Amino acid sequence: MLTLEAVRLGATLVNTTLAYRLTATNAGPDALSDIAISGDMIAAHASRSMEEQLGIAGPELPPIGRIERLGPGESAVLEGEFRLPLAAVTPIRHGQAQLFVPVARFDAWASDSAHRAVSARAAFLVGQDNATASDRLQPFRLDLGPRVWDAIGQRALEIPETL
Repeated sequence: MLTLEAVRLGATLVNTTLAYRLTATNAGPDALSDIAISGDMIAAHASRSMEEQLGIAGPELPPIGRIERLGPGESAVLEGEFRLPLAAVTPIRHGQAQLFVPVARFDAWASDSAHRAVSARAAFLVGQDNATASDRLQPFRLDLGPRVWDAIGQRALEIPETL
């Protein structure tokens, strides 16, 4: 099982950068070994298919870390940053505002104690935490110039079981 904690998002004149903590948990009954984790960040947009946005279709995600072993119920944390060039962001236009909705995507592959391949996939919508009681995340405005957002959150997206 993969869970994300979005820590901070920054936008410069060139890139957007998401700092994150990813927790990989072995929820199964067998130890897992040689765990390879890959991931990236894209911009959500209606012009992309849902499969592409979730990381189901398209190129393989780039490697971001390895974990040697996780026993049943054990977890490990990977910390890192994703950089996405502003030129790769298709903003969502709302009036004069140019909005960015990041999606962090992850894949994990491992071997169980019987040397069978085990995998997990996860995708998370990242946005500004709303100060109101609403559970909705707010998009990031890119038209206001460089800035850093610390009050951010994430919501897991449902990945279809059948691909």
